[in-house]
Amino acid sequence: MFYFVAMRIDRLSRLALQVLEDAAARAHCGDVERTWGHRLALELLVQRGFAERWQAAQFWENLAFQTTFHQFDSGATYMQASPLTSSVIAWAYSMGVEPIDPVRMGRLARRYAPDLEFDCGTQQLPCMCNRYTPGDRQLIKDLFGARQLREFNEGPPIVHPRDPGWVVRLVDGERVLEQMTWGFPVHLRGKAGQPLKPKAVNNARFDKLKGFWKQWALFPEKRCLIPAAAYAEAVGPPGAMMTTWLSVKDSPVFAWAGLWQDSEEWGTCYTGVMTENAPELASIHDRSPVILDASDWDTWLHAPLDELFAFDRPMPANRIRIQSTDVLWKNGGGTLPPPAADPKF
Repeated sequence: MFYFVAMRIDRLSRLALQVLEDAAARAHCGDVERTWGHRLALELLVQRGFAERWQAAQFWENLAFQTTFHQFDSGATYMQASPLTSSVIAWAYSMGVEPIDPVRMGRLARRYAPDLEFDCGTQQLPCMCNRYTPGDRQLIKDLFGARQLREFNEGPPIVHPRDPGWVVRLVDGERVLEQMTWGFPVHLRGKAGQPLKPKAVNNARFDKLKGFWKQWALFPEKRCLIPAAAYAEAVGPPGAMMTTWLSVKDSPVFAWAGLWQDSEEWGTCYTGVMTENAPELASIHDRSPVILDASDWDTWLHAPLDELFAFDRPMPANRIRIQSTDVLWKNGGGTLPPPAADPKF
């Protein structure tokens, strides 16, 4: 009987911890509504000796924190989520169970994330990738068999949101290379209800292609391929994140699945579609661009929406080249990836 009760207590403690982990994950995506479930979970951990009374009170107080910024502001949500995450990690250690890591926290948080990915590239939760290098224009035209639709400037060697970048799309059944603005304009409002400048939404979640993004993904003529030689991620602790470049080993330029539209604000613009990352690369980021093999380019540009979900998977990790640098992420906006060690690149 004692063994059964002990096991039940342990299971209850673990359940309480999971409830609080979920609350911390939700905080990464905006304000959290406190519930009796949270209070009971905290009380249980205090009664079991896994949490101090003052720690539980602080967690409860932090849970009530109301951001004064928009929910997509990563700095505001970090102020709330960071101490909550630290608490659940400390309690996991006191219980002798494996603490939640950033990848698992990211997957929990994504359940509460909005359809759109904002402020990408600086925190793993919930976003990623906000800079890439497109590569050589003539090489792109040759690889994609694309005719240049019109004359345009070279554009920046590293593309950031709101920068001009190159996309390949179909015009009368022919692949053409065109320059557009990276990011769909989305209008937000401030806390007083005043309209704010539009934000560039440069990432589209694959699991939302039948939700918010369906109005474009449903129509093959609104899909595109984004040529890229490499994309960058921020790796390391907040405040000291370094720039890491990722590319495809067997191709000097790869195709990132994308969507495009005509906008009143920025003219033609595009966004890249994201998926789960390969498990071996999750420590860099748990999300990845949808990278398409050449044999799949026509499918992305022509097939019905339901057939596209075969591409909701990452490129295998053994095909990805990782180039770490000592360039601070915040200082790496103009620093191209280092030369590849593999001369075949």
